[in-house]
Amino acid sequence: MFKLYHFVYKYNYIERMPILFALVGATGVGKSRLSLELAERFNAEIIGVDSRQIYKDFAIGTAQPSLEDMARVKHHMVDFLDPCKVFSAGDFCTNVKKLLSANPNQNYILVGGTGLYLQSLMLGLPQIPKIEESVRKSFEDDAIKFGSKSLYEKAKQVDPEAMEKVEENNVQRIIRILEVFQLTGRKLSEWQKEREGGVGVLPVFWLNRSRENLYARIDARVDQMMADGWLDEIHELAKKVPLEAPAWQSLGYKELLCAKDGNQVRSVLEEVKRKTRNYAKRQLTWFRWQVKSTEVDLDTCANPLECIHNRVVTP
Repeated sequence: MFKLYHFVYKYNYIERMPILFALVGATGVGKSRLSLELAERFNAEIIGVDSRQIYKDFAIGTAQPSLEDMARVKHHMVDFLDPCKVFSAGDFCTNVKKLLSANPNQNYILVGGTGLYLQSLMLGLPQIPKIEESVRKSFEDDAIKFGSKSLYEKAKQVDPEAMEKVEENNVQRIIRILEVFQLTGRKLSEWQKEREGGVGVLPVFWLNRSRENLYARIDARVDQMMADGWLDEIHELAKKVPLEAPAWQSLGYKELLCAKDGNQVRSVLEEVKRKTRNYAKRQLTWFRWQVKSTEVDLDTCANPLECIHNRVVTP
């Protein structure tokens, strides 16, 4: 067992922090391969930190770890949730804490790009009163009846700070902002500054590349998704998963489902690449300013595995 420099005594129900560190970065940067090597080096299991990879069977388009990778290293919080279920940052924290409490002697590595999940786990959650289901259902019905744009504009008026990095298609987040304000009379951005229940700050390694290389990798990955059968996956999912299910919010799924011919498919893929590059840009900004981390430049670091290993293990 490796002796680690940062065991954190934050839980009152476990003596040792089982999470060794977090490996984060923009989509397409190269987290998956390195995470497998690190997990094997540290005899660790992987906890996914990705709000899209949680849904069962939405595998190719969300770049879930392959079956071979999941057989190689045990993964948690990946490919487990009913596509019709809503899953919040609070749900993520609850599930991860249960996992840690049940397995205090197992090493874990957090891997992913959903910064809100990581931040909530470390720093805690805003203590917002429980939202009545009828309130949420009302907003969900409005989204179906009037479209997401009307809710998007309303949320920008209610809480512009919380909406700064929210896109129009992120209906779940928009509804969250609206329902909190309606129920409590306070903005979600205000609640977020009052947090409780975090596990404490963990070592975070932020994987980075030049924009040029990152964007080239993103474009190549989208092309590979199509080669791997993404379109077939989408049409099979449409036979069994209602289109209003939260899982369909994952980028590209609904758009490709609606494509009628090869030209439309190619057009959608170019749009998916563009939006994914923009999403990666926002991730870069978020991790640079919202989480204290150690940057690992994959373009210049000759051996990132050894680089991270040497920073984690005490001399």
